Parts: sequence; structure tokens; C-alpha cells
Amino acid sequence: MKIKNVVIYCLLVIVLFGVIPVQAVSSEIEDAAQKVLTGEGSVEISFWTGTGQANFPYLEAMVNAFQEAYPNISVDFSNQGPITELIAKLTQNIVSGTTPTLSNLNDPIFPEYIASEAVVDLSDYYDSPTIGFSEEEKTDFFAPYLAEVISLGGEGTLYGFPTNKKTTDIFVYNKTFFDAHGWEAPATWDQVVEYSKVIFEETGKPGFSYDTSYGEAAFKTLSTQWGSAYVTADGLIDINNQASLDALNFYRENMDLGYFTLPALMPSAGGNNSSNGFVMEECYMFVGAAAGIQYAVPNVASGHQDFEVGIAPVPQKDAANPVAFMKGENYAIFSNATPEQRVAGWLLIKYLSGAEQNSEWLINTGNLPISQSMVADAAYQAFLTSSVDSPSYYKASAVNAALEMMDWMRFDVAFAEAGQFAEEIGNMWKSVMIGGADVASTLQATAEKFE
Repeated sequence: MKIKNVVIYCLLVIVLFGVIPVQAVSSEIEDAAQKVLTGEGSVEISFWTGTGQANFPYLEAMVNAFQEAYPNISVDFSNQGPITELIAKLTQNIVSGTTPTLSNLNDPIFPEYIASEAVVDLSDYYDSPTIGFSEEEKTDFFAPYLAEVISLGGEGTLYGFPTNKKTTDIFVYNKTFFDAHGWEAPATWDQVVEYSKVIFEETGKPGFSYDTSYGEAAFKTLSTQWGSAYVTADGLIDINNQASLDALNFYRENMDLGYFTLPALMPSAGGNNSSNGFVMEECYMFVGAAAGIQYAVPNVASGHQDFEVGIAPVPQKDAANPVAFMKGENYAIFSNATPEQRVAGWLLIKYLSGAEQNSEWLINTGNLPISQSMVADAAYQAFLTSSVDSPSYYKASAVNAALEMMDWMRFDVAFAEAGQFAEEIGNMWKSVMIGGADVASTLQATAEKFE
């Protein structure tokens, strides 16, 4: 018995100090997978989400279907409120060692959780011959989403996995007004300015607005399109440069001319979303999240003018070198789960990544598919080709515009100060655009906070 204890201790030391971790961990995963897949005892796991109340039932339906497919796995599934509340609860539970088995996380929190060893590297699960993805399945996922989760811990790791809660910004415009002027959707910002000038001269109203619901979105996109690194691949902030200054000046100058605006400056919009002002024709174009397109469709019963809405990819500084950013969360499995719970949690993630079971979720939420198979699903194809008189038409149009940008989609680099940085960029943007702060000195002061 003593010899056996010594052997076990040595194996634990090997795993903990990394002498042969891959083989040991892989063996543990395969042993646990065998137990779970053969139904050798029941496994109870918990899954926390920040999914909104309107969309929660669709995700809940998928979780219930998973439990039917794996009757020995019981999932305690619960909504923990908006992502900020979810993260606060998770961080508190990490301290007490009572985290759920898995949850969706936003990227800025991953570096902290990885450094504290609160979450599990999923690469061995992903590559497992028993419960992993085949090579064909791996290539089916859209590359930017996999690149994002690999970047969280670096090459050779996979601390997260893409959720089906992805979105991106799209360009929305008053197609009835555009058609009357013989305009197509603008491909470049120069065209947006050209159209906005005409709109202002004809109506006295600004032509364009950029949502501020993600406070950093406008500056991040524009400065990157203008050529700024913004944040380097290794997490260094790089905004105090001419490209960033030019991007800020571009938007500010067009606001000063009356051509551009922001949601907070439109009488019917306010807040951070342009859609309420757009449907009241207080602007004629805006950039906002694809998943919120339903709020940009006018409703005559609510006092809106009846006009057709057009949807297109985000305009570019240089159409030959396009830039757009993805948004959304990634799944993580927490370290305090048992080997069997980790396997069960991974099987749930894998199930939630399947094409067929996602069609209802994607159609009803407007979130983006994460794989080619999801796009190719028959029910989803019917949705994507909705006719103009269909209730799904605008939601489908938003997804189609987002899919056009998939080949040049970028992700946010996750680093320790990412959350604070995003907040400061949002403050800088509003300070310059709404508060009238000096562009150059405000940019420099913001950059210096992170030097």
C-alpha cells in the first residue's frame, strides 16, 4: 500500500510540475470520457450563462435536447444576468472554489482566469480521438473564431471555445431615401461623407451615426482601418500614432460640419443606440450590431415613416484592405470540475456547436453561425434567403452582411487591462465627439494611462 501511495504521489508531482503533462492529462481525459460515454454512473454539471431573457428559451431547448442525448448527464442550467453580473459572480466563486462546470466569458477576463489557473486548457478535449472534433469538423469552423480562442492562451492552447453568441457591426441605411437619389450602399467612408453632405444640405439633419453601445467600437474600427495597430498581437497598446489621430479627426470634422452625429445627440435616440433616431429619420445611416437589426425597422403604428431598410458591410477606409471586428463570448470550463464533469461539460460545448440543433437559435436571435455547416443547414438556408415581405427578411439581411465580412474579420486581443482600456477608449470618444475635447491631447492622455 505504501509503495502504491508513493507511485500516486510521484504521478501527481509529474502532472503538477509539467514533466509529462500531455500524456498524463490525455490519459485522464480518455478514461473519464469512457466512463461518461458508457453511462458508468451519472454526472451532474452546472452551466451558467449571461443570455438575455428573450433568447434564453432557445438555448435552454438545446441544453434539454443535450440531456436527452446523454441521459446520464444532468445539467443545472441557469441565467446569471448580463455578462458583467455573470463575470462578477464567477470571480467571487473562483475565490470560494464553487464555480460552475462551464460558462460563457468575454475575452478581457480570460487572461486573469488563465493566470490564476481557474479555467481548463481544452486543447486535449478538442483533439481527443474519442470526444474531440475530426479534422473535417475542425476546418468547418470559421477560422477567425478559432484564431480568437487560440490567442487567449497562445499557440498550442485552447482555453475557450466559440459560443453561438457571435455578432459584428453592420451598416444600416434608409434604402428608400437612397433609391430616390440613385445611391448604392457606400463601400468607403469617403462615400459616407459624400452622402451625408447631401443629406445635411437637403434635410438639415446629419447623415450618419455610429453606435456607442460598445464604447470603443468606433475608434477601434476606424483607427485600425486608418492603419493603427491599436493593440499589438502581444497585447501592447499602440494608439498614440498618426493613424489614430487621423481617424479621430475624420469623425470629429464631419460632426463639426453637421454630417455625422452620435446616438446621444439625436432627440429620439439618446443613450448608445442609433436605431431609435434612425427610424425617426434623425439620421439616414448608422453602424451598429447585427443582432439588434430588429430595432432599426420602422413601425408605422409607432409613428415612424414607412421606409425600406438597407443593410451592408461596414464601410472601409481602403476597400482593398478591409477591416471589421467580431463580437461575442467564448465558453470556458472551470478547473474545480472533476475529470468526468470536464468531459461532460466539453460534450455539452460540442453539442452546442452542432449545425442542426442551432438553426432555431440562430434564426430567432440573429446571432452569427460559427461554422460553414451551420450556414449550409437547410432550415437556416431558408432563413438566409427570406423574401423581402418575410418577417425574417431584415434579420437575415443583417446576417448576410456579416457573413460577407467573415474573411476579413478580426478579434480583440485579450490582455490584462483590456476591460479598462475599452472603457477609457469609450470615454475618450465621447469626450472628443460630444464634449468637444481637444483631439490630439485627449488621445495622448488616454495612451499615457497605459504606458
